[in-house]
Amino acid sequence: MAFSFRKLSKRFFVISNVLAALVFLLACLQPRLNPETFWLISFFSLLLPYLAVVLLLFMLFWLMAKWHYMLISALALLVGSRQLSTLVALREEKFQLGRGAQTSLRLLTWNVRAMKGLGGQDKASLRKNVNGIYQLIDRNQPDVLCLQEFGQFDKPDEGFDHLARLADLGYRYYVLSKDYSRVAWRYSSGVAIFSRRPLLHKQRIQFTSSPESILMADLQVGGDTVRIFTSHLQSFKFSNDEFAGLEAANNSEDFAKASSGIFGKMKRAFRNRGAQSNQLAPLLDSCRYPFVMAGDLNDVPGSYAYWKVRGADRQDVFLKTGSGIGRTFMNLAPTLRIDYVFASPAWQVLQSRTISTRLSDHLPVVADLQLKP
Repeated sequence: MAFSFRKLSKRFFVISNVLAALVFLLACLQPRLNPETFWLISFFSLLLPYLAVVLLLFMLFWLMAKWHYMLISALALLVGSRQLSTLVALREEKFQLGRGAQTSLRLLTWNVRAMKGLGGQDKASLRKNVNGIYQLIDRNQPDVLCLQEFGQFDKPDEGFDHLARLADLGYRYYVLSKDYSRVAWRYSSGVAIFSRRPLLHKQRIQFTSSPESILMADLQVGGDTVRIFTSHLQSFKFSNDEFAGLEAANNSEDFAKASSGIFGKMKRAFRNRGAQSNQLAPLLDSCRYPFVMAGDLNDVPGSYAYWKVRGADRQDVFLKTGSGIGRTFMNLAPTLRIDYVFASPAWQVLQSRTISTRLSDHLPVVADLQLKP
C-alpha cells in the first residue's frame, strides 16, 4: 500500500508539473498569436509570472526528490526565456532628479485618471490631488508630458483649468485627443502631449476598433527633429458593481452570472488591443525620425500588444535602466506593468524611474534620453 501511494503521488506531481509547463508555454505563444483571433490565450499571458514561480517551485521539489524531473520545468523556462526577460529588471535603480549635462530629453508618461486620485471625491480632496499632480510634474521637470485619461472642461470655470495650470509650469505647447465627451458638462477626455518646446507637427489618428486614438507630435531636440507618440489602449473597464457581485455570490450559479460580464469585458479588451497594436506598430515602424512611444498599453509584458508595439529593435527603458518588476498599476495584482516608454535605436537611455505615488491608480514613468551622435 505504501509503495502504491508513493507511485500514485509521484505520478500526480509529474502530471501536475507537465500541465503547468504546457500552460506556461501556451502563455509564451501570446506574442505570436493575435488576440483578435486567439483571444483565449491572452488570459494565460496575465498568469505568466505566477506560472514561472510554480515551475521554479517544482524544480525545488524535484531537487529533493527525483532530480532528473527538474528538466520538465527547466526546459519550459528555457523556451520561455525571452518572455521572462521582460518581467524583471535586475539593475540597481540610481535615478538622479537633477538633469545630467548630456540629457537631450526628459519625458514623463502618466495615466492621470482624470486627475481624480484614489482618495475622496469631494471638491477639497480633488483639489488636493490636482495640486499633488502638478507638484510631482514640476519636481521632475520633464521636457515632454504624455498623459492618458486626461480631461479638460471646455468652460474652465466649471472645473479645473488644466491647460492654464500646465501653461504656468511651462507647457504651453500641446495636442489633445477628445476621445470621450460629456456634452452636458462640456467635458472631454483622451490622451495628450504637452511640451516646453514648440511642436512642429501634430496629428491624431483614431483607432478603428474604439473611440480612442494615437497622438503624435514633432519637436526639435539638439537641432534634430524627433517624434513623440502616445496612446491609451483598450482597458477592461471593470466596475465596482461587478466586483461586488462576485463577492456577494452565494453559489456557483450566482458566481457564473456575476463573472460573465467580467469575462466578456476581458475578451473584448483583448481583441481590441490586438487591433489597436496592429494599427499603432506600422506608424512606429515607418517613422523616419528618432522617436519615443510612451503610453498606457493596458497589457502586461508577455502580451501580444507589448511585443507588437515594442517591435524588434525598440528599447524598453525600464529594462534598460529600471529595477524590480516595475509595477505601474496599483489595483488587481502586484505584478501589473502596463505603462511603458519605448525608444527607437537612435536614443541612448540614460536613466528611468517609476515614481511611487497615490495620486492616480497608475504610477508615472520618467526617463532621461540622449540622442546618439
